[in-house]
Amino acid sequence: MPSQLVVGSLLALAVALLGGACGGAPRGATADAEARFARATDEFLAEHFRFRPGSGVELGLHEHDGRVPDRSTAAIAAEIERLHAALATFAAFSPDTLAPLAGREREVLLAEIRTQLVELELRRVPFTNPMFYATGLDLAPYITRPYRPLPDRVRAMVNLARGAAGYFAQARENLEPRLPRTFIETARLQVKGAIEFVNGDVRKATAGLDDAALAADLAAALDGFAAELARFDELLGARLTDASDGYSLGKAAFLRMLVDTQGIALNAEQLIRLAEVDLLRNLNAMEEAARTIDPARTTQAVVASVAEEKPAPTEVIALATAQTAAMKAFVEQRKIATIPTTDVAEVRESPAFMRWNSAFLDSPGAFETAPLPAFYYITPPDPTWPDAEQRAYVPPVADLLYTTIHEVWPGHFLHGLHIRRNPSRVLKSFCTYSMVEGWAHYTEEMMWDEGATGADPRLHVGQLKEALLRNVRFIVALGLHTGTMTVDEAARLFEERAYADPATARQQAVRGTFDPMYVSYTLGKLAIRKLRNDWKAKVGDRFTLAAFHDEFLSHACAPLPVIRRAMLGDNAGPTL
Repeated sequence: MPSQLVVGSLLALAVALLGGACGGAPRGATADAEARFARATDEFLAEHFRFRPGSGVELGLHEHDGRVPDRSTAAIAAEIERLHAALATFAAFSPDTLAPLAGREREVLLAEIRTQLVELELRRVPFTNPMFYATGLDLAPYITRPYRPLPDRVRAMVNLARGAAGYFAQARENLEPRLPRTFIETARLQVKGAIEFVNGDVRKATAGLDDAALAADLAAALDGFAAELARFDELLGARLTDASDGYSLGKAAFLRMLVDTQGIALNAEQLIRLAEVDLLRNLNAMEEAARTIDPARTTQAVVASVAEEKPAPTEVIALATAQTAAMKAFVEQRKIATIPTTDVAEVRESPAFMRWNSAFLDSPGAFETAPLPAFYYITPPDPTWPDAEQRAYVPPVADLLYTTIHEVWPGHFLHGLHIRRNPSRVLKSFCTYSMVEGWAHYTEEMMWDEGATGADPRLHVGQLKEALLRNVRFIVALGLHTGTMTVDEAARLFEERAYADPATARQQAVRGTFDPMYVSYTLGKLAIRKLRNDWKAKVGDRFTLAAFHDEFLSHACAPLPVIRRAMLGDNAGPTL
């Protein structure tokens, strides 16, 4: 159990760094403070994406195209120093001297700075996690959408690929001799996928290049890039001999990370209680749904039978397309939230180089100016697999429906539409894990409650499976990072409580070793549900679901405590 001193320090830190009202008129906003804040923000954004050019490219800030990130120890040390200076700069602005939007921007910037300092100082990812480098030179944004003419995008890829030798030399120098085994194994999977991508998909996507000299430059650069990736994989393979199980953050560091990255200050006992209460709620609902379907069989047997209700492999895209249209229509007809544009997400088979996940959303960056498409990708089974393996890979109808809700309507895609129309560069630039994934996960249960998927208990099983998976992630992250659970024990918990198959259970348990904040799905959902209830009590008869959702989404991806204060005022009360 953390000491009162530790918990008190965490609470004080949360108040100090996330404090200040966001709602209402500022008590002493001044033009001078606003001007100084705007200059500091401009400088921060420029420097922030200079160190993280790949993040800038993903957002649509194409002045960063082709830039190779400097990952030397000197550059990392300079970035840590810059972040500490920026933390002091933005903390020094009194919220009372800023207009409401600038006040929210200040808190978003402070949250982003703290998040990056957690990565660089607390977790020391450039020195302990090879995944930091495995996907650091990403060519995918240059071939997925035609935001510029192909020759321009190819020149950026050439520059990036030519920088691979120096980049991976820095990785070899930085990474410590003993690394966590799960980090190495996952990084090697990423590197092998990157090699296949460079040697296959990039070359296919650029085969129509008319400029022979540029095509030759690209071919040579890609050859070199693939060779550097292979050398990095060899290094990681050699590191397996001395690999450790030292992935655990420890209780104090985990709680600090929760405060610094999500703005939520709770002790371990409070977190466990939240997780277990919601887990039990969903387990009871699953048992009730199973009894409704077939009272003569066990819950496990009923869930397994529902999982066998699948479309044929050739029908998955058509089913996802129909689900997407139906959910969009429900959002519009039942006034779940405002759909601010006519944009849609096109349902497509995942490109070969993006088939690491069964289904996911790929939207243009918030700063893209060209009219670019968004894709809801569904990964088909490999047609060379035996029929039984192909069928096993196909998602059940109920599971796919709630994936569609999570990814598209009214989950990530609708959220992205609201982010892109936000007037703030700061709010467009940075997302908080518990807000973005909390929203998408919240929409699954909300849509069931609102009747979007009817009253079929089989579909309820699909929603509850998604909820239970996130519940178990919450418990597993706490167990793995407070030293009370092993990876094997975590995998068994996914099988027993989330009805996961053994392969999925193992993958989810391993993910918890390097993604401790995957508590954010359930944590965010619970915080949003509480905010909805509290906002409804505040506005009374004026409450509508659409009004709540629109107001909530107007804050883009700001930390949940920031949104809570913006919507409820100075006396907003606890987030959870």
